[in-house]
Amino acid sequence: MALKDILKIKRPEPKQDGSPDLKKPVGKKKMIITVIAVLVVLLIGVRISGAVRSAAEQKAAEQNRQNYVPVEAITLQKQSISSAITLSGKVEADKEASIYVTTPGKVTAVHAKVGDQVSKGQVLFSLDKSDLMASYNQAAAAYQLAQGAYRTNMANYENNKKNYENMKQLYEIGAVSKSELDQVAVLASDAVLETYQGQLAQAKAAYDAAQKALNDMDVKAPIGGVLTALDVKVGAMVSNAVSPARVVDLSKVFVTVSISEQEINNVHGGQSVEIVVPSASVKVKGVIDSLSVAANAQGKYTLKAYIENKDSVIKPGMFANLTLSIAGKNNVLVVPTEAVIFHGGKDVVYVAKDNAAVEIEVSTGLESGTETEIISGLAEGDIVITKGQNFVQDGSEIKVISLDGQEVQQETNDTAASAQTGGGAQE
Repeated sequence: MALKDILKIKRPEPKQDGSPDLKKPVGKKKMIITVIAVLVVLLIGVRISGAVRSAAEQKAAEQNRQNYVPVEAITLQKQSISSAITLSGKVEADKEASIYVTTPGKVTAVHAKVGDQVSKGQVLFSLDKSDLMASYNQAAAAYQLAQGAYRTNMANYENNKKNYENMKQLYEIGAVSKSELDQVAVLASDAVLETYQGQLAQAKAAYDAAQKALNDMDVKAPIGGVLTALDVKVGAMVSNAVSPARVVDLSKVFVTVSISEQEINNVHGGQSVEIVVPSASVKVKGVIDSLSVAANAQGKYTLKAYIENKDSVIKPGMFANLTLSIAGKNNVLVVPTEAVIFHGGKDVVYVAKDNAAVEIEVSTGLESGTETEIISGLAEGDIVITKGQNFVQDGSEIKVISLDGQEVQQETNDTAASAQTGGGAQE
């Protein structure tokens, strides 16, 4: 029944007395249900028609797709390559000093805290000086007296020297006896001078010792750097048997690693190395400072490399990875390591020729981790596939979409669209 025929169905007429005919409600309900059913059928038909059309378009697109693998490639050229090894070790400070007190005592003041950047000679904490002040004052007084006595003795000594010269002249004319001359000679002798000088020096040494002991009660940093330990509190006793503080100079640090006997002769002092400290997110250049000439108990040799650390972000105790070159070659064929695939029990490389992948067996040499030397199998100028090589085989149809890092312009819009939609390829 058509929609227009449904709409033409007459509604039930009211009775002559004006009231509707209540005996036929079923006919009205049937009409509504029929209208709804027709609308549902029409909607389903529209959707089915759209799906059929979409499937037809998709099938047509599938038939027009080109079945090739998009790849990236490089033009093979000769260059240099070096083989490198990576060793791990711990970072150590170039300079560090543990601080001890010379005289046990009670802490009266603390002038720094852990983490502070301190300079050489800076006071870190102070000890009670009251017990040493008496000794210092006594030594200072004794030294002052010794200085006065020395001046007096030296004046007498100079007079005795003059008297001796005069007595010599009198002795020559017989005016004085030999014994009189000898008595004056003793007073003007070098031995007397040395005695006076020794007395003064002894008093000064005692004073210097007392002054040093007093000064040492102010405990100072022996080197400049970062205060990494300070285990003191005001009122606490500090012993001279245990170090209560430590200062580390972080401006320059070094890494010590172990190297095998097979590699020790391939490295040398002054050689540049690359050092990575993962925990500090640091990657820097370093220099080999020293190499041991004898193996340790584990049969390893020790290599030390220094790192400039002006920002102090590298801390002692951190682990570091040290990478250094142990062999190198110039003017050789080199490909990215990922371009070499082990297939069928041999190393192969895929080369692009006439829109096809050609499998070529190769012999490899040095490896740097990211690059591999090709000894045989390839020639300079070959187009080596570096991306997509895992999805091709010998004879696969390919399309080079990038060569030497530059995008290759596609010939037609259809080809470009096919490459973008996959074209049967996998990335």
